[in-house]
Amino acid sequence: MIGLITNDHVLAATLSNSAEVSVMLPRQIFRLRRFTPIISLLRLMSAPSSLCLVPIGQAQPLQESSYEPGQLILHRHFGCRGVILQSWSARLFDKNLALGADPPAKSTQATHQTIEEGPMPQPPSESGRSVYGYTVLLDSQDAALCNSSLVPGISFLPDDEGLFNTIYMMTGMDYAFHDDIIPYTSNNVLPLKNEYFEEFIRFDPNREPRFCPTDRLQRWLETRQSSLEMKTVHRETTEGVRVTVVPFLMGQRKFRYSEKTQNYYWRYLIRLENLTDECLQLRERFWKLFSINGSLESVSGKGVVGVQPLLPVQSPIFQYHSHVQVPVPWAHMWGQFRLEKRNGTTVDVKIPVFPLCVNGFQEDHGGGTTDSGDTTK
Repeated sequence: MIGLITNDHVLAATLSNSAEVSVMLPRQIFRLRRFTPIISLLRLMSAPSSLCLVPIGQAQPLQESSYEPGQLILHRHFGCRGVILQSWSARLFDKNLALGADPPAKSTQATHQTIEEGPMPQPPSESGRSVYGYTVLLDSQDAALCNSSLVPGISFLPDDEGLFNTIYMMTGMDYAFHDDIIPYTSNNVLPLKNEYFEEFIRFDPNREPRFCPTDRLQRWLETRQSSLEMKTVHRETTEGVRVTVVPFLMGQRKFRYSEKTQNYYWRYLIRLENLTDECLQLRERFWKLFSINGSLESVSGKGVVGVQPLLPVQSPIFQYHSHVQVPVPWAHMWGQFRLEKRNGTTVDVKIPVFPLCVNGFQEDHGGGTTDSGDTTK
């Protein structure tokens, strides 16, 4: 597990044995190869014989504007090296900000209000605020080291529309938010280990950033833009746990035995952040899906994507992707996660409501849109 303790200048790490992580000092970024646990920067400095630093590049200043494709990055939370493939301008809908509430960072008691007890939430009607998001290619070795905190991989529908209920996955690729990014530069023409790196990125020593997209990447982005583009980000904090959701429309397919009925396939990114000072573990999930035809579906289960991730203070973030398919062009989802504390008590945290709406559907049916073109009710 990789857990980064960061400030503007230094990164320390808490890792399992025989692992590597990137460490940034004021000017240089190094690969840290360690053989005994490093608990803090003080421990790191007091036991220099237990580690080996390998420089990987030169740190660059943080910036408020979006980073360009080809920018080498270090992920602030997961410790992964990566490169930006595309930047997106999205709209952030933060439920707590919309209500004018500043949620407490920690819970004083467990809550057990079930998802059935409250009224049906509505998708956001405000315009949101602009944020940057990025499609990034990750170093495969780094991604493997932090697989308890990050489950990377972006899925797509196959080009062959005759393949029903089939998706394919591009591993070593994921999304990052602007605040996740620590930029750096390198003279190494192959700074990352990823099977797609040489296909998508080329080295140019005469420009900055020194890496830039290949023509192949440009064509691939144009072909896949509709399923890659980050349009809306939905966020809510309850009981000291922040849940962020980003929906992506993968495409649509006709049912096998019907030429008129469509199935709409959605991928959604989930990020859980433990803002409290105690370890939490995700135990259960509860989902609601409301469709424009009036149907309301409920789904529940243990954990997510086959795991019940820990969210300790040292590594408080877990990020993954999942999928849903609906037979209508407009629906919305919301839910709850149940997390367990060390003492056995549990807390229920909200998953913010988010729309699953095909672009243009609500305009055609008398609804409104957000500034980004995504539809909300």
